[in-house]
Amino acid sequence: MNTVMIKHLFVKDWQFCRNALAFYFAIGVASLFLISVASKLSFYVGIVLLVSILIIIGAHLIFVTVVNERKEQTLSFVMSLPVTFSDYTVAKLIANIVAFLIPWGLLVAGVLSVISFNADIPNGLIPFALIVLLELFVAYLLVLSVALITESEVWTIVMTTICNIGVSLFWFWISSFAGISKHIQGETAIWNTTAASIILIELMIAALIIIVTFWCQSRKTDFL
Repeated sequence: MNTVMIKHLFVKDWQFCRNALAFYFAIGVASLFLISVASKLSFYVGIVLLVSILIIIGAHLIFVTVVNERKEQTLSFVMSLPVTFSDYTVAKLIANIVAFLIPWGLLVAGVLSVISFNADIPNGLIPFALIVLLELFVAYLLVLSVALITESEVWTIVMTTICNIGVSLFWFWISSFAGISKHIQGETAIWNTTAASIILIELMIAALIIIVTFWCQSRKTDFL
């Protein structure tokens, strides 16, 4: 594994995205302010804005660092460097996951803190919020995997659309679990078996997506 070239590819992708990420993060912080305001309308607007900006961050990263390389025919230059498919995959996964997790992690910590310290928002919402926000990360990994494996803008757009539609459906599905729904309005966060199991499954799916991506990429023999 060529760690030097992996580092160069990582830095290249980070430099392409850092300014946009800073802008998106600022909007995410604004959404936290809206969530903290003692108003139902402001709360729901803030939630929608937070989820939307996390989806936008993911889409921006994937299309700039993966899809556009092939679309703008810069992949051939990248692949002229002394790197293998494994090196390329490692670089892309690390760059994208790190670039997504930084704003995602900070915003998740922010929204959980807002819920915890705001008397107008029930703390019982915390497990549900974490599950939903983790689902956004898993969906991001799935779209990233499809972009890397298929190298297709069309399939990446299709999977992005499916995942975006799936967010709302996932919310309704999770809230149908008695172990989740009956505690959402509670004064304390309840980390019961249902919540813990869902979070564990999400983490396992995330790991599986990464493993499958590596496996599929390792079978490729031609960059172009």
